[in-house]
Amino acid sequence: MKKITLLIAFFAITTISAQTTFDLDWKIGINGSDASITIEVGDAVRWTLRDNIAHTISSIAGSSVETFDSGTISGEGTEYLYVFTVEGSNDYKCNFHPNMNGTITVENTMSVTDKFVKNLKLYPNPVKNDLTIFSLFKVDSYQIYNVLGTLVSEGRGAGNITQVDMSKMNSGLYFVKVSSNNLQTTLKIAKK
Repeated sequence: MKKITLLIAFFAITTISAQTTFDLDWKIGINGSDASITIEVGDAVRWTLRDNIAHTISSIAGSSVETFDSGTISGEGTEYLYVFTVEGSNDYKCNFHPNMNGTITVENTMSVTDKFVKNLKLYPNPVKNDLTIFSLFKVDSYQIYNVLGTLVSEGRGAGNITQVDMSKMNSGLYFVKVSSNNLQTTLKIAKK
């Protein structure tokens, strides 16, 4: 009996520790790429209000495999947390501000590296002046290389969203290497 109890306790602890919570900012102007991520079944998303306006975080009926609704929340720093338990796509929006929307895609299993790579976004592409680096994980640093492999710019990350001034760079193709803890990947970006 002790072995069964210990085995159940082990699996419960393993299941609880396997869940990861990912943070998204929620405010006027956040939508699309800034509000869309891919996670694993059992992961949680925590939306944090970054303005003092009333909002909701509500699944869209018919476009979401799970139903969730924060109700009306307001006050900068207020949080809403939801654990996703079903594989599939979950479109959501703010009921007060329909232009605030996103999609949470839930996959059965994902490695940490897969979560990092699938949720790293560079936009706009092509970029004219300011490049936005969006990551599910906090960005520690970035390096930008030209097609010859020469480092042309580098900097520190600013959390999940980092702005990079590319206005003084020549038109062409660049490679942006993004690092977060021991994770890193490189994506292409075109400069107008």
